[in-house]
Amino acid sequence: MDIFLRPNSVAVIGATETPGAWGCLIMESLLYHKFPGKLYPVNLHGHMVCDIPAFRNILDIPGNVDIAVIAIPERVLEETLEDCGKKGVKGVIIITAGFKEAVNGGKERETGMLRIARFYNMRILGPNVSGVFNLQENYNASGSPNDYLLSSPLAAICQGGYAVYDLMSSAFFKGMGVGKFVHTGNECDLTINDFLNYFGRDPEVKGILMYLETIRDGNEFIRIARQVSMNKPVIVLKAGNTSSGSRAAKSHTGALAGRQKIFEGAFKQANVILCPSMELLFPLGHALIERPAMRGNRVAIVTMGGSWGVTLADCLEKEGLTIPILGLELQSRLKALGMPERASTRNPVDIGAAGLAAFPKDILVELGREILLSGEVDALIFHGFGRPGINRKEVSQSWKDFFAMERAVMKGYHDLETEFEIPVILGSCLTHSESQAVHNLNLEGIRVVNRLDEIAFLLACMYQYSSKSIAQKK
Repeated sequence: MDIFLRPNSVAVIGATETPGAWGCLIMESLLYHKFPGKLYPVNLHGHMVCDIPAFRNILDIPGNVDIAVIAIPERVLEETLEDCGKKGVKGVIIITAGFKEAVNGGKERETGMLRIARFYNMRILGPNVSGVFNLQENYNASGSPNDYLLSSPLAAICQGGYAVYDLMSSAFFKGMGVGKFVHTGNECDLTINDFLNYFGRDPEVKGILMYLETIRDGNEFIRIARQVSMNKPVIVLKAGNTSSGSRAAKSHTGALAGRQKIFEGAFKQANVILCPSMELLFPLGHALIERPAMRGNRVAIVTMGGSWGVTLADCLEKEGLTIPILGLELQSRLKALGMPERASTRNPVDIGAAGLAAFPKDILVELGREILLSGEVDALIFHGFGRPGINRKEVSQSWKDFFAMERAVMKGYHDLETEFEIPVILGSCLTHSESQAVHNLNLEGIRVVNRLDEIAFLLACMYQYSSKSIAQKK
């Protein structure tokens, strides 16, 4: 399996400089990331490709070839696989599509390709894939967006590629990403189970994201996932759950999607986190590997606006979390810090009632510290900071100072998470492009969550994963 993520030599069969062609995308990605191993372009013309001498046939390459990335018409694929086998290639990544996902007889052709690979003791990833990458090894044999990849201890295993690339691009601007990626496509040989097992044993990987349309061996998946999830979270987006989605999955990767309830039951057995939307895959993955374990379901809210607090309480309770009334002694300590009598200290704690001018920034952070010191809650949400507007030349110095104060308070709450090893979520309805404070925090790698339902979902999943992992290990 190491061959697919840590090869020493790669041949790109179908290499070209034609923009948009797969042979061009793969070559550009390998060169962009400065692949440190041997790179061999192969095409019928044998011309230079990206200033590298090309070979007409993989058999003409003088050195060993670990991996062949194949991006050629499907009509000559079997012949090419034979040549790869004769060359001693250990693994092939088949970009080429047009098999069981698309045509009658496609499944039989995949079986024939697998027969060739077995004869030569060669493994197949694909067909119908967009590639793999391992950013920690400067290896990218995929069509991913090179300018918008950010390495992290997360790995991704996907039966689809392009949508995940879109998510990578969006995540990049929020300081999120994956360090290792595998697109398994039609899975005529290697499957999601093989790579789940592989990444489960990889010490560089701290969490695993998966986009699935089917599971070809459910019992094996449960066995592997149960073992992996004891030490690192496994987050799955299961697509193809409706009749229309199932039909689309069959024409996408040839998958038989199956009934959602069956998958939900399997995931629950294995302590796999089921992600409800594509957009939450990256935020959930980062939350589970970056934040402290959430050991209980009690949540405190400190907010700038009572309405945010009320709505947050609704969202949290819908996810099975509790918003306990803070003890009278703790409420007294909060008031002693300067909160007016009319301000709510029960939970949610509403600092907006006093107005920001009433609190020095150190006192605002001290409110959160007192709550965490009490031992009465298992997580804290700080919501409502991040005034709209980005600094411009015409902004007065007093407002610049205000923006800086906001950033300092939010950073102070962020630091409480490390101090107490208890999850502290920063929330604001404004994104990094709408608020100077949120923008500055984003540049520092500090996450600010923009939706209330997302905050509640992240905390619920963190609690679910922590409690089940503890139970599994007993």
